[in-house]
Amino acid sequence: MIQLFGCPLSIGANDNGLKTSLKYLQENYGLKMNVLNEIITDETHRHNLKNLNSIVKTCDAIAQYSYHEILQKNDFPLFIGGDHAAAMGTVSAATVHYGEIGLIWVDAHTDINTDQTTVTGNIHGMPVAALLGMGEKSLTDFLNDEPKIKAENIVYIGLRDVDPPEAEFLKELNIKHFSYQDVKEKGLDNCLKECIVYLSHLKHVHVSFDIDSVNPLYLPGVSVPVKDGFTPQQANQILGELAINLPVSSMDIVEFNTVHDKDDVTAKFTVQLINDMKILLEKKYG
Repeated sequence: MIQLFGCPLSIGANDNGLKTSLKYLQENYGLKMNVLNEIITDETHRHNLKNLNSIVKTCDAIAQYSYHEILQKNDFPLFIGGDHAAAMGTVSAATVHYGEIGLIWVDAHTDINTDQTTVTGNIHGMPVAALLGMGEKSLTDFLNDEPKIKAENIVYIGLRDVDPPEAEFLKELNIKHFSYQDVKEKGLDNCLKECIVYLSHLKHVHVSFDIDSVNPLYLPGVSVPVKDGFTPQQANQILGELAINLPVSSMDIVEFNTVHDKDDVTAKFTVQLINDMKILLEKKYG
């Protein structure tokens, strides 16, 4: 069974527009899901790790829920966010349950900064690093104290905004990645085929989709828009082809921000994408 759940995590991005986004989808589009609350606790100010304690508690709650209430029941977790820091919880749950998994990160950003390389201090720019076991230890220890992902099991699709230290990490760790420029030059079909072949040896794959991978001219309702990017149709193609052709066992759809939306175009797209993926995954897994 596909279990839809979410958390309006906003403090990883420091954008209050994310706080009400899930409620907006529920009240205006009838989207049904179990929603976990963002947990706000006492903080020790650290400019390079903003809201650390609250994010750790919230992501731990996400990991615990996904692991105990969904994966342990052999169900499929389809998570809706909230900022991308939440993936530290969802991916940790998938890894602890399944063991070695692949991670496909569909995003304009690499999100592989650490507390040592970050410019903003916003933790939603750090989840991939944390899942690799890099950086602040409290962000790497959800459910267990082991690294959750191997560098050779990661694929990025759609990168358009990569910080210099992040580019170094991609090179040093030899992480497979397709920038949006690569997609334009090679063609989306070819990039997806290459991605599928690259991860086809794995038994389980987690797909984490950030709505800002889409061109903000089409979908403005995101926290950190970046010029250019996929069309909404391409985003549907990406998630559909990955879900059909790889053993996708868990998924995130994150960073819908109702405050920045215009004429509800991003809200409508988000609901449509969630419903389409739910139907597709139910057909595949029953």
